[in-house]
Amino acid sequence: MKQKQKPLSFSLCEANHNYIAEQVAERKIANHRYNRSMYMDDLITYLRTRNKPVATTANIATVEKKPVKRFKKPGIDEVFNYCDERCNSVDAQKFYDFYESNGWKVGKNKMKCWKASIRTWEKSSINKPQGKTSGNLSACEDFING
Repeated sequence: MKQKQKPLSFSLCEANHNYIAEQVAERKIANHRYNRSMYMDDLITYLRTRNKPVATTANIATVEKKPVKRFKKPGIDEVFNYCDERCNSVDAQKFYDFYESNGWKVGKNKMKCWKASIRTWEKSSINKPQGKTSGNLSACEDFING
């Protein structure tokens, strides 16, 4: 004995019944079988699309695109001014020459912000000791003095 399928709870709206009745009538005319799966597909598609505005060329034309921010190569004076502004120990000329020689690239990628690169150089210059270390000198002096 075949069990009766449970009724669909969200199909209780009168507008939904009318829509489905029209679909069933069209399928019968076309001699197609209209099963529960087809019913669900049609109903879900109908419910999703009935209140959505139709996209027109007028609607699409009103969407404005934001301008793409492109990298602009700094001048040597801009680099000097930024280093002075940050009061860091980065050699601005060395920074400018380094990136000018490799086409303003960071690895294989084009640079996005040269100011961020200066901040990175600033951090790495703080961590690196300047000049020769005193430990090496004392070891040499110990060797010479015996």
